[in-house]
Amino acid sequence: MKKFLSFAVAMFAFCAIYAQSFTLRNEARITLAINWSEAHIMGYTEMEVVNFEKDWYKDQPVLLEKLTEAYNDKMQGKLPAVNDFESNYTLELRPLVVAAKDDVTCYAVIKDKSGAVVAELDKFRVEGSHVGTFLHGLGNSLKAAGKKMAKVVKKQYLK
Repeated sequence: MKKFLSFAVAMFAFCAIYAQSFTLRNEARITLAINWSEAHIMGYTEMEVVNFEKDWYKDQPVLLEKLTEAYNDKMQGKLPAVNDFESNYTLELRPLVVAAKDDVTCYAVIKDKSGAVVAELDKFRVEGSHVGTFLHGLGNSLKAAGKKMAKVVKKQYLK
């Protein structure tokens, strides 16, 4: 039993050290993306939302741009997000729940070029604007998400 506990403690320590050792400090830029595959949007999946929100796919680049602008504003020139250049890592926002007033619960992951997840940001919640169209409110939520992601990236991955 003592050997098992010692092994478990050693593995936990190793995992904690490994998780903290990932850094983006030497990177010049990062790509941003949004992955809606896990999202429940007012009770619907992304594929179901397309039935009543005809501009869903057309508006995705606009939503990504809002996320990117907010992220870059908060980063103030450090590790800028780009969407038209290749970078070594992608910061991918993964919305989980979009509520009726455009409040969004989500998390984010950092993936390498091969698509493997190398880090995960904790789940967080952002508020929409609660006024205007669905996509307008969602855009405001994504702006808030961009700011939150930038804050975490600065604090945890640019040490």
